[in-house]
Amino acid sequence: MTETSIIELQGVEKRFGRFVAVSDMTLSLRAGEFFSLLGPSGCGKTTALRMIAGFQEPTAGKVVIDGQDMAGIPANKRPTNMVFQSYAIFPHLNVGDNVAYGLRHRGVPKAEIAARVDEALGMVELGGLQARRATELSGGQRQRVALARALVMRPKVLLLDEPLSALDKKLREQMQFEMRHLQQNLGITFVMVTHDQYEAMTMSDRIGVMFNGRLVQVDQPAELYARPGSREVATFIGGMNLLPAEVRADEGGTLTVETPGFGTLGIAENPKVASRAKRIVVGIRPEQLEIAAERPADYDATVRGEVSDVAFYGESVHYRVRIPGIDAPVAASVPNYFHTVDHKPGDRVWLGVQGASVIDLGAEDKK
Repeated sequence: MTETSIIELQGVEKRFGRFVAVSDMTLSLRAGEFFSLLGPSGCGKTTALRMIAGFQEPTAGKVVIDGQDMAGIPANKRPTNMVFQSYAIFPHLNVGDNVAYGLRHRGVPKAEIAARVDEALGMVELGGLQARRATELSGGQRQRVALARALVMRPKVLLLDEPLSALDKKLREQMQFEMRHLQQNLGITFVMVTHDQYEAMTMSDRIGVMFNGRLVQVDQPAELYARPGSREVATFIGGMNLLPAEVRADEGGTLTVETPGFGTLGIAENPKVASRAKRIVVGIRPEQLEIAAERPADYDATVRGEVSDVAFYGESVHYRVRIPGIDAPVAASVPNYFHTVDHKPGDRVWLGVQGASVIDLGAEDKK
């Protein structure tokens, strides 16, 4: 355990019969950081969170919190508290009683309970609503009450299981910023589980990506997006065009690769990938491609194709372009500066790309 870490998972495994939900998970979380476990449904992220919380015991390995091995220590004795996906607000209690519930269960004196409830509701901007009935709360208010009920216990670690999944898009985005600001102001460790990549990237200091029970990459959001360690991570975090490539030269961290359609490109070697070979896969983010009716200048490579599909997203326009020599349509997205769709299906267009924006994703799979 390092001086600044608050949670250590040491070779943690969880089995349910013959099914391995979490496999050999080793992770160190720093005190005061906002950390997210990100992955598709069923990848093991909620199981990992529940082992930290004490609702499940590991089949193997250790969970250490604040320097103490948590083996055999029940959830109510750990320096953690959890906000559930459903919020679990008691409908028969008002806001104040919901927040005070855990303190009363622990036998905290009434005067202290009142002061701590006021403090916790103030943190989540619900001051003065102690008497409001739970059934009269909006979705955002219910989420804040659940946060206040957890924070009133003054945990060293706050655990969040898909805390915003029940909210509509606009409120969800608003609460992402509010929760991030709250965590920064409080300075306590938040550990969140989510399958929403944008939510994780907006709120987190670091993200751990999980697939099939395994933690496959831990990084800061920008690093995870720019240098994914595998195709699996690359395609889960944002959009990605995948192209086969042949390495023609490898000099000083720069690869010269030959790709279908775009031809020869110089790209940066990715230190995060696990394996290197003559044939690799490269990735291009849709927003890194220029799309134009005339051949764009000042690009390392250009290729001509035909628009097959257009999707208008409001703030952006997404195109799919068929390129000779490339099996799947290439995706390109552009900001919607002028509230127009510039290219229609059937239009002939040019795509331009810079080698610096092409991502090395490691050795091609052997079939």
